[in-house]
Amino acid sequence: MKKPVLAIGLLLFSLFIMQVSREKKWGLFHNNKLIPTSCKAVLIPLLKKTPANWNVFCEEVNLAVEVVEVSLPATSPQLKNLMYRQLANHMSFVAKKSPPDILEKVYLVRFRLSHPKMVINAVTEGKYLSKLATIDDPTHIMDHLKSTVQVKEELK
Repeated sequence: MKKPVLAIGLLLFSLFIMQVSREKKWGLFHNNKLIPTSCKAVLIPLLKKTPANWNVFCEEVNLAVEVVEVSLPATSPQLKNLMYRQLANHMSFVAKKSPPDILEKVYLVRFRLSHPKMVINAVTEGKYLSKLATIDDPTHIMDHLKSTVQVKEELK
């Protein structure tokens, strides 16, 4: 080899590009599928069991559930109560269909229920949501949700 410095320079340059692409998350060397998170472990069995009007995905390490409500009537005097009941049902569904030991490790779980008249955004931690799977009494469920879930509602 006549120019070994050129070969060493190309090797060092390729190592530099690989390192930068991993840190900045660009290029051929970065693949999000190969990075394990607890959210992805919860997402795989949950996607098999969710209805068509649900959109379940991971936001970095947090789980997000977006639901377009189609079962509720467009005009109802008790729309707020019905939406909160649906929120509790959806949270219970996620808790029961997810592996509880892995769901405890998910930091935040975000729910968004959309209706033509109202939108409800709710956030809770995975450890609290996993405990919801074992509660059967409606009053205990209500008390648990009041103490662990933060809710924001928007009227349209």
